[in-house]
Amino acid sequence: MSNYDRLISRLDAFIRKYYANQVIRGSLIFLICLLFYILAVSVGEYFLYMPVWLRVSIVSLFIAAGIVSLVIWVVIPLTKMTRLGKIISHEQAADIVGRHFPEISDKLLNILQLRRQTDTNSSIELVEASIDQKAKQLSVVPINSAIDFSKNRKYLPHLLPLLLVGIFI
Repeated sequence: MSNYDRLISRLDAFIRKYYANQVIRGSLIFLICLLFYILAVSVGEYFLYMPVWLRVSIVSLFIAAGIVSLVIWVVIPLTKMTRLGKIISHEQAADIVGRHFPEISDKLLNILQLRRQTDTNSSIELVEASIDQKAKQLSVVPINSAIDFSKNRKYLPHLLPLLLVGIFI
């Protein structure tokens, strides 16, 4: 396996981790919205004695909004994580990694652009040697650490009180 192939497999792993992070974040946001809605409707029904048409409207709105948010925040990233549908390209992944590691952003994009040029360039050996050299330099950079799952912890303080209140209702 060449250095370029290793780099591409690391970028593929980064893309999977990117979508896994989106699934985790979307699941937490969806649960927060769901629990808040259940709490708001329960308290509202207890104190307001809503008519039947209003209750049916609220439940219908909840079901529609719940299905849409579940699809957008969880199902679509899950399908992209399994490589169904259109996913981010290696160039877009390199751009995301480059924002996290500014010292390698140009090198990573340059490698991907050089690889595209090997099909049209007459000196393929020179281009491939350059790609191999640059990919070897980037082999020590932990690309997967550009995605930090612990950033999703910021949603937990919103989820825990709703869970505790929901248990006692």
